[in-house]
Amino acid sequence: MTDFSTAPGVLIAVPQLADPNFHRSVVMMIQHDRDGALGLIVNQPTHHGCVDVTTGFGLPWGGDGDARLRRGGPVEPQSLWMLHPDGWGFDETMRVADGLSVSRSREALTRMCEAGEAELCLLVGYAGWGPGQLEREIAAGSWITGPSVADMVFEWAPDEVWLRALSNLGIDPAHLVEGAGMVQ
Repeated sequence: MTDFSTAPGVLIAVPQLADPNFHRSVVMMIQHDRDGALGLIVNQPTHHGCVDVTTGFGLPWGGDGDARLRRGGPVEPQSLWMLHPDGWGFDETMRVADGLSVSRSREALTRMCEAGEAELCLLVGYAGWGPGQLEREIAAGSWITGPSVADMVFEWAPDEVWLRALSNLGIDPAHLVEGAGMVQ
């Protein structure tokens, strides 16, 4: 196995990726090494408001009142993840990209909510791959890799992330349809 890593970076699903968990998804990669890979889908909002989630914890919500909890992936759907600006650091915090970090602790949620952090993205679940699995999927043409951009989490509407991520790479999704052998 090579030392190839997609983290930091994003995975952009090709249109032919038939897995409903990842259809037209963009995955912010957190970790990728010989033991596997872990990331968060950033463009799958749920019907649950972030304000409802934080209120459930007895905490104020400092972000957009219409912000939606996002589905970070199919693994451990009860787990809560937070993407936030770099300025916050907790024991478990990992830097994901310029201007973007990820945390998971109750302390992190409490401190950021009490401070009124407006740039806070809440996600449930994560995307995970076993050793070599993601490398095989990339080799099969299921994913396009690209750079992590904090704006795709904090500035872009979730329904625009997939197209904008491809456009930033100069890729027209219509050109991805031809010749792909993965349609199921």
